[in-house]
Amino acid sequence: MPFSFDINSQGYLKKRESFDLEYKQNFQLGDNLLKYIKTMVGMANNRGGEIVFGVKDSPHIPLGMTNNRFVSTDPKTIDAKIREYFEPSLKWEAKEIEFEGKTFGLISVREAQEKPIVCKRNKDNILREGAVYYRYRGETKEIEYPELRNLLDVEKEKERVLWIKHIEKIRMAGPRNIEILDMCKGELSYGDHKILLEESLIENLNVIKEGSFTEKDGEGIPVLKLIGEIDGLVNSEQVVVNPETIYPFTTKQMQERLGINQYEMQAIIHCLGLKSKPKYHIEITNGKTSIHKYTEKAISTIQALFERYGKEECLSQWKGKYKQERKAKSRT
Repeated sequence: MPFSFDINSQGYLKKRESFDLEYKQNFQLGDNLLKYIKTMVGMANNRGGEIVFGVKDSPHIPLGMTNNRFVSTDPKTIDAKIREYFEPSLKWEAKEIEFEGKTFGLISVREAQEKPIVCKRNKDNILREGAVYYRYRGETKEIEYPELRNLLDVEKEKERVLWIKHIEKIRMAGPRNIEILDMCKGELSYGDHKILLEESLIENLNVIKEGSFTEKDGEGIPVLKLIGEIDGLVNSEQVVVNPETIYPFTTKQMQERLGINQYEMQAIIHCLGLKSKPKYHIEITNGKTSIHKYTEKAISTIQALFERYGKEECLSQWKGKYKQERKAKSRT
């Protein structure tokens, strides 16, 4: 739950420090920064949490920060320290908040998707190499056996579920239509062929493993997106790509997969502009004849829109728009 200033009659904060909340008077650098990061990691290894700066300790009185270090410290400095001492990385954000004319600092930490986050370097008596820090009620310390056992069991179950999802996707698409990008070896397996990616390219690829992004034809659709200049292909001229592998579906087959009629299919193709987007469509010409083929991505995008906005609502809007534009075109 996002932090809020809930004050009692004496002017003290009602909410106590807990597994997801820590109070600090001011933001400091040096060893103090490492202690904040230790707390952030402990929260990420639990269920996430928040550190609020500008609160007096014992009793917890919201006085506001008395220096500007929170504002003046570049988030990149904190990120660099996190990467220097811990792995894998954690997701966090910092912002200023105002209350009764006073300024407070807030660091919000998300629960880690990949646990445990482990300390990889010693630092005096603050951090220990190999330690897993965990946030308990009001304190951050090295994880104890019951919590570690539970954490590892949860991660094991997540991996099992992920394998099931991968296998189900392979079953749905067919093993011949599945390709594998090995980020460790820098290889893209394509049937019996392999495309080798230069090491510099691998380092520059940003992979969104989970989450969503917004595009015109589908908001919030989970994706695996590679961002980078794809100019690090080795021996790419030896790779033969069969369009049937990438674009396996005819218009009729896509219509059947979606459970719609021919007119509805034409309305969708027109309104979403599928034919103008290579990631969804290709026109294969053979002599004087041609055939339109579509990717699995085209189907999953449409299905995601159905799930998000309702199938009947989507079809109603697209058919109406398609009808109007056809009428307007016939008059010209």
